[in-house]
Amino acid sequence: MLKVLKINRLIFALALIAAVCIDSLAYAQPITVDRVSALPSIIAGAKQSALVAQQDCIRYVQMNVFEFEECINKRLNAKGLTSAKRLGITYMGFVGALSGQRMGSQGSHRMSWEFANKIQKMQKKLGLNDNDLCPIIPGDCQMRIARAQLILKQPAPAPITESELAGVHKH
Repeated sequence: MLKVLKINRLIFALALIAAVCIDSLAYAQPITVDRVSALPSIIAGAKQSALVAQQDCIRYVQMNVFEFEECINKRLNAKGLTSAKRLGITYMGFVGALSGQRMGSQGSHRMSWEFANKIQKMQKKLGLNDNDLCPIIPGDCQMRIARAQLILKQPAPAPITESELAGVHKH
């Protein structure tokens, strides 16, 4: 019985790996010399700015996602940001919004939708795909990519009303 369980687990693991590889190929960008040479610097810039935004803003996610969004937007409005750094900050905003959704924070669904759509446009402009971008912030990339794809298929959420904002506790 134990041997059968081990074999079943191995078969399941291999099937899962195959599915992830096939799924990754579906979203892969064609590899060109320009893309390969530019990719490390773009990823490095995005990662560095995402980590700075994380250090500065993540504490707000648990208290108030609107303050988190304000913190992220403040960094996005800084002068002299490269496209790669802007992408990293926006991606951190998306990851924080997903965290807010898991906690049921009001406004986090709208925020994750907005950040996901901004990221998609930025990725196209920079020639990146989800598999390139996701590892800049530690976590479950497959789950994060799947959630982003679901969010991108949804229509825009309704804007937050003044009465909803009034009910949010500020710290």
